[in-house]
Amino acid sequence: MHTKAKDGAEVLVDYCSGALSGVRAAEIVRHIADCGDCRRVVEAQREVWRTLDQFAAPEVSPNFDVRLYARIAQEESAPSWKRWARRILQPAVPVAVWKPAVSLAAACAMLAVGLMVRLPDQAEKVPQVHAEHVDIEQVASALDDLEMLTPRSAM
Repeated sequence: MHTKAKDGAEVLVDYCSGALSGVRAAEIVRHIADCGDCRRVVEAQREVWRTLDQFAAPEVSPNFDVRLYARIAQEESAPSWKRWARRILQPAVPVAVWKPAVSLAAACAMLAVGLMVRLPDQAEKVPQVHAEHVDIEQVASALDDLEMLTPRSAM
């Protein structure tokens, strides 16, 4: 669409609905003769208008208003706790019950797989030192040396 006045689609919708002035409509006729994209949009929009013209809305029952106002009065006369509970338990937009269940099942499956897969024991990677004889003075001297080499800010 190459029309530049309004959004091209809006102009074409206005043209199809007959809302444009004669001069502007003539411009659109000339334009869609050359522009295949706009011509396809106009044809599609005209099909929408034809379909809407063929649509017959169902008749409203004669006592619709009476029943509607009675239902509204019934809802308003209910205790506030009941209205509150109804709003929570029966939301305006129904929620598919299975969607949260699928998410929960997937999370449980991932957790089960994670628990079944064992990481190698870290204890196996730590070398085991078996000392037959430990010289306490040598250990104390090593700890003193380590303390002397450790900076004060790290303590």
